[in-house]
Amino acid sequence: MDFNPEILYRFFKGQYSRNDFQKLKSAFENPELQTKLREEIQKHWSEFADTQQSTDNIDQILHKIHQQIATESKNVRANRFITLFQRIAAILIIPLTISFFAALYFQSKALITETAIAEIQCPRGVQTKFTLPDGTTGFLNSGSTLSYPVRFSGDRNVTLRGEAFFDVAHDKNHPFVVNTPNLKTLVLGTQFNVIAYQDESIEEVILNEGKVEVYNNKGMKLNVLKPNQNLILNTQNNTCAVKEVDSEQYISWTKGKLVFRNESLLEVSKRLGRRYNIEIEIEDSELLNYAFRATFVDEPVEEILKILTKTAPMNFKEQKRKMSTDDIFTKRKFIISLDKRRLHSF
Repeated sequence: MDFNPEILYRFFKGQYSRNDFQKLKSAFENPELQTKLREEIQKHWSEFADTQQSTDNIDQILHKIHQQIATESKNVRANRFITLFQRIAAILIIPLTISFFAALYFQSKALITETAIAEIQCPRGVQTKFTLPDGTTGFLNSGSTLSYPVRFSGDRNVTLRGEAFFDVAHDKNHPFVVNTPNLKTLVLGTQFNVIAYQDESIEEVILNEGKVEVYNNKGMKLNVLKPNQNLILNTQNNTCAVKEVDSEQYISWTKGKLVFRNESLLEVSKRLGRRYNIEIEIEDSELLNYAFRATFVDEPVEEILKILTKTAPMNFKEQKRKMSTDDIFTKRKFIISLDKRRLHSF
């Protein structure tokens, strides 16, 4: 094996290439070249040392060269390891970084999902069926709005403005809570109706099945209702009363029915107004003393009013609709008046 002494000079000057290093390393590992290496060092002694050295010191120089080559080899291996580590790190860290940000994204998305609120708005004159994330079903009545989390966490809280019937999925660990402006109705699994229109001075809870606890907006328990009980909160004077009712008359609207059971004309007009998105004006206060008992299934409002006039001394007429300045017709309006000619018949 030939050896170029110039490699030795470049090595000591620190100007060697990777190829030089490999050749020098091979030379020092080859027993056949040891004599030649000693001769080259001895021949160019002055270039390898500042002072004269003994022959023994030549061996020390050879040993130092061996050590330096070994150190360089370690450095090369270390550099290779570092390069390999960097490559491995790049392979691992990039996916891990992507995974981290993906996890962060989905975690944020999950957090957003948990806190996001959905809203169902029921137009006037119609009823809307709904299903909530926990499996609870129900109906939203005319002109009502129901807000709820898209994913329930802990207690199942919903907010109602208007009227709704709930058939609550049972979950003993997570109560279902209906929040209205002045009441909080808490249940585990049951059927009930809640009425809380903003333009009215009363809020009601009517229980059909199961059991519900009703609280005011200050957290004070008002009552625990049993089936066929109706809690009525008067928001004007802050009074609360519970009465026995036929719950069917309050939930009949979910089946396309209107059931009146000894209800005043004022209450009848309110329910008709919500159901058909109309206005009803009662001209004579005497008519407020009359109560009505009837059941209607998908009848036009004119037909219902016509039948009601046969059970009380009253007449009705529809007011001519007007067009507003923005070319929209006003809501249909019916006026109910006392029929004095038939008064003696009742």
